[in-house]
Amino acid sequence: MKQIFSQMVGTEIGGMVSETLSILTRLFRVRLASLVALSTLSGYLFAAHGFAPPAVLTTLAIWLLAAGCSALNQLQEINIDGRMGRTRSRPLPSGELTPGHALLISGGVIGCGLMLLMNGGQTPLLLGLLAILWYNGVYTPLKKKTAWAVFPGAICGALPPLIGYSAAGGSILDPAAVILAGTLLIWQVPHFWLLAWRYRQDQLDSGLPTPFRQISEERLFGINACWMAALFLCYFLFILFGMISNTLLADIYLALLAALLLASSKELLRGAKHASSGHLFHLVNLSMALLLMTLFFDNLG
Repeated sequence: MKQIFSQMVGTEIGGMVSETLSILTRLFRVRLASLVALSTLSGYLFAAHGFAPPAVLTTLAIWLLAAGCSALNQLQEINIDGRMGRTRSRPLPSGELTPGHALLISGGVIGCGLMLLMNGGQTPLLLGLLAILWYNGVYTPLKKKTAWAVFPGAICGALPPLIGYSAAGGSILDPAAVILAGTLLIWQVPHFWLLAWRYRQDQLDSGLPTPFRQISEERLFGINACWMAALFLCYFLFILFGMISNTLLADIYLALLAALLLASSKELLRGAKHASSGHLFHLVNLSMALLLMTLFFDNLG
């Protein structure tokens, strides 16, 4: 009987842990927070040209800030998330987590992130505070006002690599830092629009202003193609200006980048009516992952 009871208790505890992890994974949007953290680490190594223990603290700090800001964003948009099929299973609209608990968790996680970021110096801390204020204080409310909030919102994506770069002692005005941050900034636009395109019915159901109500799909598709062209041009700048020092790694990067460009071009040539938004979305994300991983291994030590 004692063994059966122990098994029951163990199963119940295991279930609670699993459920908690599931809630936090969705609340923090772990994959997105990890990509943000990777951009910070790449920025740090890009400036330091080698690994140092402070890189871990800076990367963890930004992961916590990204996770905490995501939780706060979901609290701000709980009603909007509840109207969209893609987001209504998140912890707040689904009722798995109360707004009070979400606020407590987000505040605690953001606070921990800022405390860790203080070790990197004044500039990383100020940029971290700017990222929080811009994402939750400017971009999130602005989405309710205009369909073009993605443009000022893209600044949020440019800040993490600058935080990593400055934490390693580099100046955020260095040409390398500007190119890296600019590439992340440009990437934000096709990333957002292709996700919105993939779930455009959700966009229409959300009640938010959306480009799909203001311009034709063909025109929006063409505008997005221009942003993707600008993005791939930025990727090639890292080769053009010799910012990838390892020759073999540069060759691999160039070959994979060309393959991604070819696949993206082939999809874009199919036009707005026939192109796969999901396929393009994954290609755009793969291209950014390729850049960040290349910079990571090139500057690892």
